Amino acid sequence: MPFKLTKEQTLGTTDQHVVELSQVLSRGTFVHREMADAFLLLQQEAKQAGFDICIASGFRNFERQLAIWNAKFNNLRPALDRQQQVIDMTNLTDWEKAQAILTYSALPGTSRHHWGTDIDIYDKNAVHADYQLQLVPSEYTQGPFIKLSKWIMANSAKFGFYLPYQSDNAGVAPEPWHLSYQPLSSQYQDALQQNPQWLIDYLSTSDIGGKQAIIDNIEQILSHYVFNITPADRMI
Repeated sequence: MPFKLTKEQTLGTTDQHVVELSQVLSRGTFVHREMADAFLLLQQEAKQAGFDICIASGFRNFERQLAIWNAKFNNLRPALDRQQQVIDMTNLTDWEKAQAILTYSALPGTSRHHWGTDIDIYDKNAVHADYQLQLVPSEYTQGPFIKLSKWIMANSAKFGFYLPYQSDNAGVAPEPWHLSYQPLSSQYQDALQQNPQWLIDYLSTSDIGGKQAIIDNIEQILSHYVFNITPADRMI
């Protein structure tokens, strides 16, 4: 029987669809209840290959995403460009600030982390205990997690996972750490695509930085940064 998808789950305003993972390495991390077993199977097979997959970020609600957005919008937290350089937001227009943030951070209400189906991962075995995780492409293309990245590319699909930000589609920058559980995430994506007014209405009552610029450009944001992802059947 299919799970019941709701507007609140899609926008990240409820946590009723997520559960806490019980494994020690992932304790304190919440994911969609229908995805947990698939991740644990992926984690177990990875362990046999010498990887210790941990989740840096799982479910993230609207308020948490809003805090990230507003901190970057107000220049209190760095926003990075595609070269991983800090962007000075001081003299940018609200729309320019929004575009700068959207390179690596989702608009609240559109984050795939709201759904509990998407996770950011790293290999604990590849780094020292005091390593400061950055979640930047270089860590996965030439740094400590390059072997994990290659293993994920070759093995994650059989557990239902894929990399939605695998390619640079001129929207969100590539995120080789971001895994999505396709059987569920595709349904949430369809719901958001079919009901953009859910998002507009909720953002209109929020205290998000750059609200008017966001609403004025919502169609471009959705097409360019939210739905402009690598299809699940294009893992290379």
